[in-house]
Amino acid sequence: MTLAGGLPSGLAFLTGWLAETSETSLETTLSEWVRQTGWSSVGLIWPLSERSTTALLATPQDTKPLTQRPAELDEVLKSLLAGQTTLIRPVSGTAGRMYSLLTPAGSPAGVIWAERSSREPWEEVDRNYFHLAARLLERSPQFGRKIGPVLEPVRLEQRLKDAAVIAGRMAHDFDNILTGIMGFADLTQPLLAANSQPSKYVGEITKVGQRGITFTQQLHQLSRSAQVKPQPASVAAVLAKEEHRVRPALPNGTTMVVEVPPNLPSVAMEAGSLHTVFGHLVDNAVEASAANGKIAVTARSVELTGADARGYLGQASANQFVEVTIRDHGSGIKPEVRAKMFAEPFYTTKIRHRGLGLATVFRVLFAHRGGIRIDAATPPELGTAVRVVIPLASVRPAVAPPATVGAPAPGV
Repeated sequence: MTLAGGLPSGLAFLTGWLAETSETSLETTLSEWVRQTGWSSVGLIWPLSERSTTALLATPQDTKPLTQRPAELDEVLKSLLAGQTTLIRPVSGTAGRMYSLLTPAGSPAGVIWAERSSREPWEEVDRNYFHLAARLLERSPQFGRKIGPVLEPVRLEQRLKDAAVIAGRMAHDFDNILTGIMGFADLTQPLLAANSQPSKYVGEITKVGQRGITFTQQLHQLSRSAQVKPQPASVAAVLAKEEHRVRPALPNGTTMVVEVPPNLPSVAMEAGSLHTVFGHLVDNAVEASAANGKIAVTARSVELTGADARGYLGQASANQFVEVTIRDHGSGIKPEVRAKMFAEPFYTTKIRHRGLGLATVFRVLFAHRGGIRIDAATPPELGTAVRVVIPLASVRPAVAPPATVGAPAPGV
């Protein structure tokens, strides 16, 4: 390695990325890395699709937008997505171009590469260093400011687990209070003249009590959401019931289309938990939809590689899954809102909501070795696409162990 101080110095420089507390940009970080290593350049593309939002080329002098993708990139990605950690391709006048994937949890994959002088051939230690650099960069705050929050699923689950314990206790206490309020309201109502002012007041107390019960039910749902219930269930049957439930609540002119193949395999999650996951997500899609919009729900069988699985926030790993996608045609999620989703548990922009829905969905999927991913719709369409993956019942993975702070995320 050409780093002053060798490998120890190089590792110290990398770990500084995670400790970064200033507003240093990704562009500045990459240029500084090129200068520290003595390399010629570092390139980065995220995500891998043709509509990449971040495409950079860093040199010792500065970092500029990438104007042309490497010619060999598509061929390289096939090997990386199949599981190879690093790959070197010959480039005239250099030691070759070394590649590695970027796989931030809960986000699409990207790619990073480095070039250096032909006088310094790449060695095995360079491969290991570069692979480690990619893993640290995808977790760094600099990268997170570019693509959205960088989340560690295990840490997120631990935070939600702690909150769920408190939520369960609060729900139990509020249940007792609401039982008294609702009970005495019900006893009082028959004693009052119909349509009298006191009768209307008691009716309002009953309505408020019902809203309180709905809230405590959500708290109970969060507190119990990590219970693993892997009994096989049909995604098609649950989606059909959810469609029937929400149709009366669709905005004027809004349509809902559910497309599920007839031979879709059963998943390793019982029907009640499936209703919890799909119920919250479909409700969100309904609320996000404008008049004359469309909600599209599709399902399919998929086989994920380790890199694919890292694109879902949760505990998905290389395996076979059912993927369900729920798309709305609303205004989409604003960048400032996306930056707080999951990163701030219970964050919500809705006045009458408490931000419990996505937290509950995440915990259910995490416990069942599944995952969730939220993307903007592909232009020219508007809206949001939410994807969840649930393991097939026929290949059910081992039950998720209790979350431990500091444990590595799956696929790392």
